[in-house]
Amino acid sequence: MNSKRLFVIALLFATVIVTSCGSQEFADDSGVDSTNVLTNVTVNTSVRKTGQYPENFVLTFEKEIRNANVAPESFHLSGEAGYWGSDDTRSFEAVFSAAEIKGNTLTLTPDSFPEKYFYVRQFKVDCSEDSTFDFSSSDISEVITPVADDFETYTSNGSVSFDYHLFDPKKSEPMPVVIVFHGYGDTNNLLTYRTAVEWGEPENQEKRPCFVLAPVIDDNTYFSSKGRDEVFTSVHDIIGQMISDGKVDADKVYVMGNSFGGLSTIEYAEKYPEDVAGALALCPALNYSNNSLLNLKNMVNVPVWFAHAKNDNTIPASNSETAVKALENLGAKEVRFTEYTDEEMNAAGADSAPDATYSYHHVELVVMEDDAYMEWLFEQ
Repeated sequence: MNSKRLFVIALLFATVIVTSCGSQEFADDSGVDSTNVLTNVTVNTSVRKTGQYPENFVLTFEKEIRNANVAPESFHLSGEAGYWGSDDTRSFEAVFSAAEIKGNTLTLTPDSFPEKYFYVRQFKVDCSEDSTFDFSSSDISEVITPVADDFETYTSNGSVSFDYHLFDPKKSEPMPVVIVFHGYGDTNNLLTYRTAVEWGEPENQEKRPCFVLAPVIDDNTYFSSKGRDEVFTSVHDIIGQMISDGKVDADKVYVMGNSFGGLSTIEYAEKYPEDVAGALALCPALNYSNNSLLNLKNMVNVPVWFAHAKNDNTIPASNSETAVKALENLGAKEVRFTEYTDEEMNAAGADSAPDATYSYHHVELVVMEDDAYMEWLFEQ
């Protein structure tokens, strides 16, 4: 057999080997194929009005993905998530609505992810078409959450130690500041709901540039009236230093919060009425304080807007009604009260069940979607 014929046979044999390789493989510069090698996974999340959820998972591989065409239906996620206020876990599953390959990345978009992402303990994603696209929570290198990531975290070491998140509008002149107190147990206060992050959204900052200070208060401290009072003192000191540093406008210090944060809003305004320009008290847990109603006389000159669901089955709406009537009888400067019906709460995504993730207690679902509250507060 002559050398020319041997060369043709060898070339045909090489072609058969190359074309028989799997379609989800890479071709390197030498022409030798290699399997997919995952280098990192990025989770892009957002804080919706019901909390932090993943928008997509971006898988990055060493080399460009060649000849791959995987369907979103071939991916399945299974995992374990935690509960609010508990160390127990529950199993959950998720599927995907889109799978897009571009260069060396694969982007998976979940279809109705069932858990807040910060509750997720661990998960695994399997691909029935190609196991090299499998990954798990241990492969995650970065979680990106716009706006929430713009807050810096600091520690206050006063009589009681606590962390606080601070959003800086990056302005040269003194700016307003909004103090946002979270609900009891909601220490993931940038991710549980939008009471803090809404103020930092670019659209809001364009209209109402401001600092946002969100203390993180542990359960034992929060449940103690003395503990809360010590936190208030430290927060007041932090704001005072920001005023001295020329960062905050002393005439535009605002305070707001939901549930125990609503109680803290009232107590803070009672403690420092001369320093609070306006307050938003959302479903305030006034029944957990012996003195909150007795001290309302201290804040008669503080404009305050109460909001409550009519059938809140965690903190009765009568808490707000009683406080509003008392302030009015005391000759309050300005006091407002908005009560939401079941239909309005349902439309906002709440559920009538008291153990629902978002029951009628979560009036912030409505309030933080209504620009009127922000506009009113900044008019004070």
